[in-house]
Amino acid sequence: MKILAKLIAILALVSLSQVALAADPAAKKPEMKMDHPMAKMDHPMAKMDESKMMEHLKMRQEQILKMHDLSSKILAETDPAKQQALKDQQLELIKAEHMQMMNMHHPKMMK
Repeated sequence: MKILAKLIAILALVSLSQVALAADPAAKKPEMKMDHPMAKMDHPMAKMDESKMMEHLKMRQEQILKMHDLSSKILAETDPAKQQALKDQQLELIKAEHMQMMNMHHPKMMK
C-alpha cells in the first residue's frame, strides 16, 4: 500500500511540474531565426519580381525533369557502355547546375 501511495505522489508531482512548465512563458522555445540564405534580403531570389521568379522556377523544373529522364534511361539501359554514357551526360548536367547555383549564391568565389 505504501508503494501505491508513493507512486501516486510521484505521478502527481510529475504532472504538476509538467503543467507548471507549460504555463511558464520563459520556458517557451525561442523563436526560429531566419538564417537561411533565402530569408536574407540580399539573396537574388528575394530581389526577383514574380515573373522573373516564375521564369527561374520553370528553368529549375526543366532541369529536374531532364535529371529524372536521364535517371530512368540509366536504370533501363542494359548495355554498360551506353549506361555509362548516360551517367556521364547526367553528371555534366549536375555539374552545370552546381556551377550555376554556386555563381548565384557565391559570386565572389567564382571569379
